[in-house]
Amino acid sequence: MNSEVKQGVGMVETSLTSEPPFCDSFERISIDTFPISALGRIINKEDGLEAMKKYMTSRLWFTYRRDFSPIGGTGPSTDQGWGCMLRCAQMLLGEVLLRRHIGRHFEWDIEKTSEVYDKILQMFFDEKDALYSIHQIAQMGVTEGKKVSEWFGPNTAAQVIKKLTIFDDWSNIAVHVALDNILVKEDALTMATTYPSDNASYIFAVHNFLKYFTLNLTFPNFAENGQIEKPRPSSGCTTDWRPLLVMIPLRLGLTSINPCYLPAIQKFFELPQCVGIIGGKPNLAHYFVGIAGTKLFYLDPHHCRAKTTKRDAGVTTNTMISSITTTDAQLDIQNQIDDSDFHKLEDLEPLPSQTSDVYTKMDDSTYHCQMMQWMEYESIDPSLALALFCETRQDFDTLCEELQKTTLPSSVPPMFEFLEKRPRYLPRFEPYTGVSMKIEMKEFDDIGAANVKIDDDFEVLDVSVDEAAEGDTKLISQ
Repeated sequence: MNSEVKQGVGMVETSLTSEPPFCDSFERISIDTFPISALGRIINKEDGLEAMKKYMTSRLWFTYRRDFSPIGGTGPSTDQGWGCMLRCAQMLLGEVLLRRHIGRHFEWDIEKTSEVYDKILQMFFDEKDALYSIHQIAQMGVTEGKKVSEWFGPNTAAQVIKKLTIFDDWSNIAVHVALDNILVKEDALTMATTYPSDNASYIFAVHNFLKYFTLNLTFPNFAENGQIEKPRPSSGCTTDWRPLLVMIPLRLGLTSINPCYLPAIQKFFELPQCVGIIGGKPNLAHYFVGIAGTKLFYLDPHHCRAKTTKRDAGVTTNTMISSITTTDAQLDIQNQIDDSDFHKLEDLEPLPSQTSDVYTKMDDSTYHCQMMQWMEYESIDPSLALALFCETRQDFDTLCEELQKTTLPSSVPPMFEFLEKRPRYLPRFEPYTGVSMKIEMKEFDDIGAANVKIDDDFEVLDVSVDEAAEGDTKLISQ
């Protein structure tokens, strides 16, 4: 077992290079590093660090990219220096999609792949027609008051994830973002059992944002005259269950994270539904995937590489031409749609399918990290967002039980409140549909954002933790 640790250089130097540099100093990992809790998987001492290395390498790793097509046509062609939280959002979504379509605890093999895996990866390519590309995330951030190339905080990232997943018909994931440090079970259930109000493909089509839109390789219904038929309205319609991603933006301290929450964070990573934490340091975002004692393991987006597009990856797809003619009736519907949530959203095109004429395995080596990185709990910024994915209703019910019995009681006060029903003093919950509703209320400012203002009334239980040095991040070589 390789138990050597290399001391990493500062994140500023790292973010300016394409590969992570190392110093020559070494130190041993202590035995109490084990067990490691990683996204619901427990890695014990007998498993060794190699098991954790393999597990982290199997997670999708999205980093800065350069030389992609300008965002919005005239915007930046690299996200270096501003896109770290957007890349962390991609990593979190990547883990969710792997669980949704392949299974929990996916193991990557550089020699083997599948079309489902490749299809997932292509959704994050650095081009405007990929649903979860840097282009789409940055443009959707405009609806949250963020200019393209402006840094996101965890809360903004959560809101953008919620809005983009509406258009992922293939995955059909519901996203619930808890507000004000309160997770209401009733609200999450409403989100998971309600369809979006209209077919997203149709909405995009009548807005002339795309010639056709499909991620599950199905097309909108066409009438005999070749025009798109309006889908059956589904506002208020319910389903038994849509796989649910729960995101809980939190602020666990004033200027530093409160040590009282460490036991709860440790319990959080033991939950089978755990899909990680997006957070980090002010303006330096990371995707946290595990914890051992006080050490949090993370994937770091601060490495810049060349863009990846379908052409770069050698992916060939069938092309279908669809000329959409909008009828007067469709224009009436279009006029009724609040397009604030679609502001300058880029055109989308379908992903390659298993029935494509040509299928070529892509080089995905730059999407998997060949090292482990960790930082001390006390170094983390208090502004972060927890993420939990429930594939089934049973997963959700089990999660609610564990939150109440073990996770939340492990810290005093609890990280957040869990309520069965929505309190009367809160406004009525409106599930996000992606059509006319737009979140107007800013729940809280993200620490690290340029306009952050500290609330004088914010209660801090203990601020005695010493500030960690900037360069204390440890790197474990493979």
